[in-house]
Amino acid sequence: MTEFMKNLHSNTYFKSLPAWVQENICQTDISLSSEQELRALAENLLKRPQQ
Repeated sequence: MTEFMKNLHSNTYFKSLPAWVQENICQTDISLSSEQELRALAENLLKRPQQ
């Protein structure tokens, strides 16, 4: 686990995301190493139609 992932829940951008996006990111095995990667992932999730 990266240092970024260890501190994910204190990241301001992460906290600003909808709860379902936060949950989706936390439940995956993806290992993010920067806020830039987090933003790219979140943008992709937000573009997908919700089921």
